Amino acid sequence: MITTQEDHRAKNVHPEYYDAAAAQIQPRPFPSPVNDPQWLSSAVDWFSQAETIMEVGSGRGEFAEALVRKGGPKRYYLVDMSQGMLDLVRDRAGKLSKNLELVFVHADIDSDPLNQIPDNSLDKIIMINAFQDVNPYSALKTFRRIISPKGFFRVNVLSREFRDENYHDEENFNKETGYFYLTRSHFADVKPLGYFTDKKGDRIPYYRILKSYYRKDLDRVFKECGFEILSAEPILLSKEVLLRAKTMAWNKSALRQEILSKYGGYPASIDVIARPI
Repeated sequence: MITTQEDHRAKNVHPEYYDAAAAQIQPRPFPSPVNDPQWLSSAVDWFSQAETIMEVGSGRGEFAEALVRKGGPKRYYLVDMSQGMLDLVRDRAGKLSKNLELVFVHADIDSDPLNQIPDNSLDKIIMINAFQDVNPYSALKTFRRIISPKGFFRVNVLSREFRDENYHDEENFNKETGYFYLTRSHFADVKPLGYFTDKKGDRIPYYRILKSYYRKDLDRVFKECGFEILSAEPILLSKEVLLRAKTMAWNKSALRQEILSKYGGYPASIDVIARPI
């Protein structure tokens, strides 16, 4: 693959992409753990057992709504680079909150150190379908400052091992960097991040870069930023979740049907839980 953007300091996605997604009247479902009722319920139970918590990349607020309905924490920070997404979460979860204080923070953690959040003040931090969008060093170093010494960080991370094993000829996957280039945008006003050249020589625009990680690289990055990984288990998305997403033509793809049969689900990401060291 030849791309015009291989600078690791560059953005993987711009806020405008998510602002446009937030403005959709009929949003497209996404193959996310939050759309799996079993995973969502389990993660909310885990996250609610704390007093001060933070979610980064709150999206349309599926997780926030479930958490607010569950109750438990006293203060809940919701951080997103997209003001449009934060507004959706405020409308969705804010009216449900009674004893839980919601604090909305419009910030891009690639560059914003979240100075409004005190040091060592967070019991738990969670990111869902957002780690692939960010600079891991910037994010983790910020989290290390604001998390309690006895706190926990939970995140789903795209598995490089899974993609290497099952996808061999995708032109929009860079095998050297682990970057997957999202080449479709349903938003007319969103400009491409860059372009790559396919095998035919055509110049293809991409709008978002999804970064996948080998487990050994995750361990190294987390350790360098002051975290220890306690567990990293595959998240198996069911066929029903994937079909509802309607974005990947699951019922027409022989390869993806083979993957579902092989694994009993789609284990594209791993559920990582870490603690500060």
